[in-house]
Amino acid sequence: MTTTSAVQRKEVTLSHGKTRYLEAGSGHPVLLVHGVSAVGGADDWRPAIEPLSQNYRVLAPDMLSWPPGDTRAGIDAFPDLTDFLREFQDALGLESSHMIGATMGGWIAGLFGYESPNRVDKLVLTGNPGFHGSPNDRLAQWEVPAEDRVREPLMRMMAGVDPAEAEALVKEKIAKLNEPGYGDAFKSTMTTMSNHDNRARFNLIRRLPTMKVPMLFVIGRGDPSSEVVEQLKKAAPTAKIHVIEDGAHQVHYENTEEFSKVITEFFG
Repeated sequence: MTTTSAVQRKEVTLSHGKTRYLEAGSGHPVLLVHGVSAVGGADDWRPAIEPLSQNYRVLAPDMLSWPPGDTRAGIDAFPDLTDFLREFQDALGLESSHMIGATMGGWIAGLFGYESPNRVDKLVLTGNPGFHGSPNDRLAQWEVPAEDRVREPLMRMMAGVDPAEAEALVKEKIAKLNEPGYGDAFKSTMTTMSNHDNRARFNLIRRLPTMKVPMLFVIGRGDPSSEVVEQLKKAAPTAKIHVIEDGAHQVHYENTEEFSKVITEFFG
Protein backbone atom coordinates (compact mmCIF):
# COMPACT_ATOMS: atom_id res chain seq x y z
CA MET A 1 0.00 0.00 0.00
CA THR A 2 2.11 2.88 -1.28
CA THR A 3 1.37 6.49 -2.04
CA THR A 4 3.21 7.97 -5.00
CA SER A 5 0.71 10.49 -6.38
CA ALA A 6 1.62 14.17 -6.05
CA VAL A 7 -0.58 15.05 -3.08
CA GLN A 8 -0.70 18.69 -2.07
CA ARG A 9 -1.46 19.78 1.45
CA LYS A 10 -3.66 22.87 1.53
CA GLU A 11 -5.67 24.88 4.06
CA VAL A 12 -8.93 26.75 3.91
CA THR A 13 -10.49 29.00 6.55
CA LEU A 14 -14.07 28.14 7.45
CA SER A 15 -16.40 29.48 10.15
CA HIS A 16 -14.72 27.40 12.89
CA GLY A 17 -11.15 28.20 11.81
CA LYS A 18 -8.59 26.47 9.60
CA THR A 19 -9.23 23.15 7.90
CA ARG A 20 -6.47 21.15 6.23
CA TYR A 21 -7.23 19.18 3.10
CA LEU A 22 -5.34 17.01 0.63
CA GLU A 23 -5.65 17.58 -3.11
CA ALA A 24 -4.39 15.68 -6.14
CA GLY A 25 -5.25 15.31 -9.82
CA SER A 26 -7.47 17.35 -12.09
CA GLY A 27 -10.85 17.07 -13.73
CA HIS A 28 -14.28 16.66 -12.16
CA PRO A 29 -14.07 17.15 -8.36
CA VAL A 30 -14.44 14.17 -6.05
CA LEU A 31 -14.87 14.89 -2.34
CA LEU A 32 -13.61 12.14 -0.01
CA VAL A 33 -15.24 11.94 3.43
CA HIS A 34 -13.17 10.03 6.00
CA GLY A 35 -13.97 7.71 8.88
CA VAL A 36 -14.20 8.25 12.60
CA SER A 37 -10.57 7.75 13.68
CA ALA A 38 -9.00 10.90 15.08
CA VAL A 39 -5.64 9.61 13.86
CA GLY A 40 -6.67 9.16 10.24
CA GLY A 41 -8.74 12.08 9.05
CA ALA A 42 -7.93 13.03 5.46
CA ASP A 43 -4.87 10.76 5.54
CA ASP A 44 -7.21 7.77 5.78
CA TRP A 45 -7.66 8.29 2.01
CA ARG A 46 -4.01 8.40 0.93
CA PRO A 47 -3.95 4.90 -0.64
CA ALA A 48 -7.09 5.65 -2.69
CA ILE A 49 -5.97 9.13 -3.75
CA GLU A 50 -3.32 7.64 -6.07
CA PRO A 51 -5.68 5.73 -8.40
CA LEU A 52 -8.62 8.15 -8.17
CA SER A 53 -6.50 11.21 -8.97
CA GLN A 54 -5.57 9.70 -12.33
CA ASN A 55 -9.02 10.74 -13.59
CA TYR A 56 -10.42 13.29 -11.14
CA ARG A 57 -9.61 16.26 -8.96
CA VAL A 58 -9.56 14.57 -5.57
CA LEU A 59 -10.22 16.59 -2.40
CA ALA A 60 -9.93 15.02 1.05
CA PRO A 61 -10.59 17.39 3.98
CA ASP A 62 -10.10 16.81 7.68
CA MET A 63 -13.63 17.04 9.02
CA LEU A 64 -14.64 19.56 11.66
CA SER A 65 -13.00 18.52 14.98
CA TRP A 66 -10.27 16.36 13.39
CA PRO A 67 -6.59 17.30 13.87
CA PRO A 68 -4.54 19.14 12.81
CA GLY A 69 -7.35 21.55 11.91
CA ASP A 70 -9.17 23.86 14.30
CA THR A 71 -12.24 22.89 16.27
CA ARG A 72 -14.95 24.48 18.36
CA ALA A 73 -17.10 23.50 21.32
CA GLY A 74 -20.62 22.10 21.15
CA ILE A 75 -20.43 20.08 17.93
CA ASP A 76 -23.51 17.94 17.25
CA ALA A 77 -21.96 15.29 15.04
CA PHE A 78 -24.57 14.41 12.44
CA PRO A 79 -25.98 17.85 11.52
CA ASP A 80 -22.74 19.79 12.04
CA LEU A 81 -20.49 17.43 10.07
CA THR A 82 -23.02 17.35 7.25
CA ASP A 83 -23.12 21.13 7.15
CA PHE A 84 -19.32 21.23 7.24
CA LEU A 85 -19.28 19.57 3.81
CA ARG A 86 -21.53 22.29 2.38
CA GLU A 87 -19.29 24.98 3.82
CA PHE A 88 -16.20 23.26 2.44
CA GLN A 89 -17.74 23.11 -1.04
CA ASP A 90 -18.69 26.79 -0.77
CA ALA A 91 -15.19 27.81 0.27
CA LEU A 92 -13.66 26.02 -2.73
CA GLY A 93 -16.28 27.38 -5.12
CA LEU A 94 -17.76 23.96 -5.88
CA GLU A 95 -21.40 24.04 -6.89
CA SER A 96 -21.40 20.23 -6.80
CA SER A 97 -19.05 17.25 -6.80
CA HIS A 98 -18.93 13.51 -6.76
CA MET A 99 -18.72 12.29 -3.17
CA ILE A 100 -17.28 9.15 -1.58
CA GLY A 101 -17.85 8.45 2.09
CA ALA A 102 -16.19 5.65 4.06
CA THR A 103 -17.42 4.28 7.41
CA MET A 104 -18.55 7.32 9.47
CA GLY A 105 -17.92 9.42 6.38
CA GLY A 106 -20.36 7.23 4.48
CA TRP A 107 -23.05 8.08 6.99
CA ILE A 108 -22.33 11.81 6.76
CA ALA A 109 -22.08 11.72 2.96
CA GLY A 110 -25.41 9.88 2.83
CA LEU A 111 -27.08 12.56 4.94
CA PHE A 112 -25.51 15.19 2.69
CA GLY A 113 -26.94 13.49 -0.41
CA TYR A 114 -30.36 13.38 1.24
CA GLU A 115 -30.33 17.03 2.32
CA SER A 116 -28.47 18.59 -0.65
CA PRO A 117 -28.99 16.36 -3.71
CA ASN A 118 -28.28 19.26 -6.06
CA ARG A 119 -24.73 19.41 -4.69
CA VAL A 120 -23.86 15.75 -5.31
CA ASP A 121 -23.37 14.43 -8.84
CA LYS A 122 -22.81 10.78 -7.90
CA LEU A 123 -22.55 9.31 -4.42
CA VAL A 124 -20.52 6.30 -3.21
CA LEU A 125 -20.99 4.89 0.29
CA THR A 126 -18.87 2.17 1.88
CA GLY A 127 -18.50 0.53 5.30
CA ASN A 128 -21.50 2.56 6.33
CA PRO A 129 -22.81 2.21 9.92
CA GLY A 130 -25.66 4.55 8.93
CA PHE A 131 -27.32 1.74 7.00
CA HIS A 132 -28.08 -0.17 10.18
CA GLY A 133 -27.69 2.48 12.91
CA SER A 134 -26.45 -0.07 15.45
CA PRO A 135 -25.29 1.24 18.84
CA ASN A 136 -21.61 2.09 19.24
CA ASP A 137 -21.05 3.06 22.86
CA ARG A 138 -17.28 2.77 22.36
CA LEU A 139 -17.25 6.18 20.64
CA ALA A 140 -18.31 7.95 23.85
CA GLN A 141 -15.39 6.33 25.69
CA TRP A 142 -12.80 7.97 23.41
CA GLU A 143 -9.64 9.35 25.03
CA VAL A 144 -6.65 11.19 23.55
CA PRO A 145 -4.45 8.41 22.12
CA ALA A 146 -0.87 7.79 23.17
CA GLU A 147 1.86 8.78 20.72
CA ASP A 148 2.45 5.24 19.45
CA ARG A 149 -1.29 4.85 18.75
CA VAL A 150 -1.02 7.86 16.46
CA ARG A 151 2.29 7.02 14.82
CA GLU A 152 1.73 3.37 13.88
CA PRO A 153 -1.54 3.65 11.90
CA LEU A 154 -0.56 6.97 10.35
CA MET A 155 2.74 5.59 9.11
CA ARG A 156 0.87 2.69 7.48
CA MET A 157 -1.44 5.08 5.67
CA MET A 158 1.49 7.24 4.55
CA ALA A 159 3.69 4.48 3.15
CA GLY A 160 5.57 6.01 0.22
CA VAL A 161 5.44 9.54 1.65
CA ASP A 162 8.72 11.17 2.62
CA PRO A 163 9.47 9.87 6.16
CA ALA A 164 10.28 13.35 7.44
CA GLU A 165 6.91 14.65 6.21
CA ALA A 166 5.10 11.71 7.78
CA GLU A 167 6.89 12.15 11.11
CA ALA A 168 6.13 15.89 11.10
CA LEU A 169 2.43 15.14 10.63
CA VAL A 170 2.47 12.64 13.49
CA LYS A 171 3.90 15.27 15.82
CA GLU A 172 1.48 17.90 14.53
CA LYS A 173 -1.54 15.71 15.18
CA ILE A 174 -0.32 14.71 18.63
CA ALA A 175 0.29 18.33 19.57
CA LYS A 176 -3.15 19.39 18.37
CA LEU A 177 -4.94 16.58 20.19
CA ASN A 178 -3.20 17.65 23.40
CA GLU A 179 -4.05 21.34 23.13
CA PRO A 180 -6.29 22.48 26.02
CA GLY A 181 -9.91 21.76 25.15
CA TYR A 182 -9.22 20.01 21.83
CA GLY A 183 -9.58 16.45 23.09
CA ASP A 184 -12.70 17.46 25.03
CA ALA A 185 -14.28 18.84 21.85
CA PHE A 186 -13.53 15.66 19.92
CA LYS A 187 -14.91 13.47 22.70
CA SER A 188 -18.06 15.60 22.81
CA THR A 189 -18.46 15.05 19.05
CA MET A 190 -18.07 11.30 19.52
CA THR A 191 -20.59 11.33 22.38
CA THR A 192 -23.29 12.86 20.21
CA MET A 193 -22.44 10.34 17.47
CA SER A 194 -22.75 7.41 19.87
CA ASN A 195 -26.07 8.59 21.31
CA HIS A 196 -28.63 5.84 20.61
CA ASP A 197 -31.45 8.25 19.82
CA ASN A 198 -29.25 10.16 17.37
CA ARG A 199 -28.16 6.98 15.62
CA ALA A 200 -31.77 5.86 15.22
CA ARG A 201 -33.00 9.30 14.14
CA PHE A 202 -30.31 9.79 11.49
CA ASN A 203 -30.51 6.21 10.16
CA LEU A 204 -30.19 6.27 6.37
CA ILE A 205 -32.48 3.36 5.49
CA ARG A 206 -35.65 5.45 5.78
CA ARG A 207 -34.08 8.25 3.74
CA LEU A 208 -32.87 6.13 0.83
CA PRO A 209 -36.24 5.70 -0.92
CA THR A 210 -36.54 9.46 -1.51
CA MET A 211 -32.94 10.09 -2.57
CA LYS A 212 -32.57 11.05 -6.24
CA VAL A 213 -28.76 11.06 -6.37
CA PRO A 214 -27.18 8.22 -8.40
CA MET A 215 -25.69 5.93 -5.75
CA LEU A 216 -23.19 3.09 -5.50
CA PHE A 217 -22.80 1.01 -2.35
CA VAL A 218 -19.39 -0.70 -2.08
CA ILE A 219 -19.62 -3.30 0.66
CA GLY A 220 -17.06 -5.65 2.14
CA ARG A 221 -18.48 -9.11 2.70
CA GLY A 222 -17.04 -9.07 6.22
CA ASP A 223 -18.62 -5.73 7.16
CA PRO A 224 -21.91 -5.51 9.13
CA SER A 225 -23.42 -3.49 6.25
CA SER A 226 -23.38 -6.71 4.19
CA GLU A 227 -26.16 -7.99 6.45
CA VAL A 228 -28.58 -5.35 5.17
CA VAL A 229 -27.94 -5.73 1.41
CA GLU A 230 -31.48 -6.96 0.79
CA GLN A 231 -32.87 -3.95 2.69
CA LEU A 232 -30.71 -1.66 0.59
CA LYS A 233 -32.03 -3.20 -2.63
CA LYS A 234 -35.60 -2.54 -1.51
CA ALA A 235 -34.92 0.95 -0.14
CA ALA A 236 -32.85 2.11 -3.14
CA PRO A 237 -33.76 -0.12 -6.10
CA THR A 238 -31.96 2.09 -8.63
CA ALA A 239 -28.67 2.13 -6.68
CA LYS A 240 -25.78 -0.07 -7.73
CA ILE A 241 -24.30 -2.49 -5.20
CA HIS A 242 -20.83 -3.97 -5.42
CA VAL A 243 -19.69 -6.53 -2.84
CA ILE A 244 -15.96 -7.03 -2.31
CA GLU A 245 -15.85 -10.68 -1.30
CA ASP A 246 -12.54 -10.56 0.57
CA GLY A 247 -13.22 -7.10 2.02
CA ALA A 248 -14.32 -6.00 5.47
CA HIS A 249 -14.97 -2.56 6.94
CA GLN A 250 -12.08 -0.58 5.41
CA VAL A 251 -12.22 -1.55 1.74
CA HIS A 252 -11.11 1.93 0.67
CA TYR A 253 -7.57 1.20 1.87
CA GLU A 254 -7.52 -2.57 2.35
CA ASN A 255 -8.92 -3.38 -1.12
CA THR A 256 -7.87 -0.19 -2.89
CA GLU A 257 -7.45 -1.62 -6.39
CA GLU A 258 -10.93 -3.15 -6.65
CA PHE A 259 -12.48 -0.26 -4.75
CA SER A 260 -11.02 2.36 -7.09
CA LYS A 261 -11.81 0.38 -10.24
CA VAL A 262 -15.52 -0.03 -9.51
CA ILE A 263 -15.83 3.64 -8.52
CA THR A 264 -14.10 4.88 -11.69
CA GLU A 265 -16.47 2.75 -13.76
CA PHE A 266 -19.46 4.17 -11.84
CA PHE A 267 -18.37 7.79 -12.24
CA GLY A 268 -17.70 7.23 -15.95
